[in-house]
Amino acid sequence: MSTQTATKIATPLSRKAVLVSVNISQWTARKLDKRVTKETNDRYNAAQDAGRFNKLLIAADHLTEITGIVSKARVLHYRMTQPWADDGPRILPNSLYAKFTDEFRILKRDFHDAADRFAADYPRFVAERRVALNGLFNESDYPKASDIREKFQLTLTVLPFPDAEDFRADLDADTVADIRREIEATTSNVLGNAMRNTAQQIVDTVGHMATKLAAYKDPSEPGKRGQFFFDSLVDNVRDLAELLPAFNLANDPKLTAITLRIQKELCAEDASVLRKNDDARLSVQKSADEIVAAVSGMFA
Repeated sequence: MSTQTATKIATPLSRKAVLVSVNISQWTARKLDKRVTKETNDRYNAAQDAGRFNKLLIAADHLTEITGIVSKARVLHYRMTQPWADDGPRILPNSLYAKFTDEFRILKRDFHDAADRFAADYPRFVAERRVALNGLFNESDYPKASDIREKFQLTLTVLPFPDAEDFRADLDADTVADIRREIEATTSNVLGNAMRNTAQQIVDTVGHMATKLAAYKDPSEPGKRGQFFFDSLVDNVRDLAELLPAFNLANDPKLTAITLRIQKELCAEDASVLRKNDDARLSVQKSADEIVAAVSGMFA
């Protein structure tokens, strides 16, 4: 009897990152009313697909807390990861794993606490809506009170990067070589897309700073219509600069140099200084324009 051994094929991404997906389910509290839709379209002698009447089954403010947490979870996911495929899991650098999971854990706790509160008050919300909807109310539109809590879930799935796999030794050498080439090509494409996405994030964030600084006019000056910018203009650039070293999955020296420029030239002054000091604002704007120009052709 032959003993099988394994051949491990690994690429750099498998040592630098994992794949994560944020899984969200929530009750939308909306329902298409087919009867009212048909009656309305018939009344106006319109095609049956001319309009759709969707009922709001619960007052919108009862779901505001939950939807706000969901929005924060999506922002966190997209801010700290890079694309892997069109949909589904995204690349999370190992260096950001602890920070990402700590922040997600807080959001998950808040989400489930909010869902618990919603489920507890759900019968009252339905009773309120029975009055508000009047003739449009339909009991069958609503999940049972015993089932409503399960409609809300927020979970995180973490997977190893799929370019490190074991292959049985009974595969011939040519087959293993073909698999290796396919994995390397796929990883190269994924890495290229991730780096291009990082470059685009720089162009978008730094470009927005350049535009806002160029348009700024002190609203206190007579005869001038103020073009204001918020403190978040600088905060967003600082947040990006903090993430860029982790996003440099290819260890590209050009991206390292750009990151250092962003940290040194764009993050040194607070927004309050940029609003008051024309020379500082002009200097940062000039640097931002130069960085955008340098990055625009990067990883094309």
